[in-house]
Amino acid sequence: MSANESRRPNEKSTRKVVEELKARQRNLVWPDALINSRSVDEFLWKGAPDAPLVQRIGAWLFGLAFTLVGIFGLIVTYEKHFIAFGILSIVFLFVGARVLLNGFRRRGTKLAKNKK
Repeated sequence: MSANESRRPNEKSTRKVVEELKARQRNLVWPDALINSRSVDEFLWKGAPDAPLVQRIGAWLFGLAFTLVGIFGLIVTYEKHFIAFGILSIVFLFVGARVLLNGFRRRGTKLAKNKK
């Protein structure tokens, strides 16, 4: 056996490396990224009793951002008397409040209690 042959990876190790790379990139390609974004959207809109602290902080930040945009929009609406912008600001306030409140821990639902 020559020195070059011992340095060449065998077919099994090459396949293993390729499979590991595919597994790492699974969340980056389109169908899997769509599934993950759906779960994030579902958490932000519906909330979850067992979400980690990082997700809760993210929900607080998104909710606070939407709420602040709504408040500033209402201020501008009051000053400029632009009704359409006021309606949009109220929508931002409601969405922001809902996302912000979903960032707080909730008691488990009946389904979550049955799993334990």
